Amino acid sequence: MDFDDRSTQRNLTDEGRADARTIGEAFRELRIPVGTVWTSRYCRGRETAELAFGQAEVLDGLERLYPEPDEAAERRLNRLIREPNMVIVGHGVYPSVLQPAVTLGEGEAAVYAVNDDGFTLLGQVAPDEWTGLDSSAGPVYGAGELSGVADRVVNSGVSVQIHQGDHSGSGFRVAIPGIVVTNAHIVADADEVTVVLRDGTRRSAQVLGRAPHVDIAVLELDDSGPPPLHSGSGLADARVGDPVFAIGSPHGQADVVTSGTLRTLRRPVRLGDGAELEAVQTDIAIQPGSAGGPLVNAGGEVLGVPTTIATPDDGNRARAGFVIPVDVARSETREIVRSGQEGGTPVTPVRAAQESRSPGLGRSRR
Repeated sequence: MDFDDRSTQRNLTDEGRADARTIGEAFRELRIPVGTVWTSRYCRGRETAELAFGQAEVLDGLERLYPEPDEAAERRLNRLIREPNMVIVGHGVYPSVLQPAVTLGEGEAAVYAVNDDGFTLLGQVAPDEWTGLDSSAGPVYGAGELSGVADRVVNSGVSVQIHQGDHSGSGFRVAIPGIVVTNAHIVADADEVTVVLRDGTRRSAQVLGRAPHVDIAVLELDDSGPPPLHSGSGLADARVGDPVFAIGSPHGQADVVTSGTLRTLRRPVRLGDGAELEAVQTDIAIQPGSAGGPLVNAGGEVLGVPTTIATPDDGNRARAGFVIPVDVARSETREIVRSGQEGGTPVTPVRAAQESRSPGLGRSRR
């Protein structure tokens, strides 16, 4: 077989297609989160990925690990494997950064956990073991429960407009009376904006202040607006793979809910002005009109504020949505509100990069 000529690669057999579908069904039934799905350019791998997961990112170089590994390709792939929930559909060999290596047969899988020191092999899964797996990622939520949460929290979202009829972004009501949180880049230098509630009601809101170094802005309107959202314990109980919802208004109507999972809790990013931050990463693609709304967990608690001006240090934005951690957003919101109530200038100055970076996922340093 000529591994440089994909036309010589065989398609999956009927049995192979059935195995691929079984694997995909097991992932869905066990609610195992799926991030990026890598496959080689050969048809069997691509077809397997598409049948099992409904997606396939053909990664150049993956096919060059077999039968003789190409060192340059392997170095590149080792650098790219850093995100959790990644699935690699290959020829039974994979990048050497995944240690210890194991030998895989047809339909088998090796499961690795991502940690600070690299990767830990959790075990192997044989073809007949998929349906016997037990998910230990956290509580399992039924579709009805998640739907109920989405229906409840969507009422707290608003559309933010700078000019009449010109949709700029999203925001959401928080537990402080009369306060709506959004992104600083959305309000820019405006002193007053219009917020549109889910029922179409339009309200004028004052820009109480902004913290551009973390892309947070605070709006003030009367307290008869949407119901508030709460942050609970913040990110203390969040885990990679948890189901999440982004509430936004990409088309100017604050009732769009997008579901996904948490992919990373601490991803170094740079914001538009160059400030550094450790952001939460989700597999939800954040549209410009949805930025500024809340990201909530399966209990309806706020985990952060999505932004579209964050760029990861490695420059790789593939299948990524970045979110300002709720602890940072909450701290900045309180400071802006306090400053406004005391008659000060409620606009947080841009701080040095090391000060604007949140220590872990805690509050910004003061």
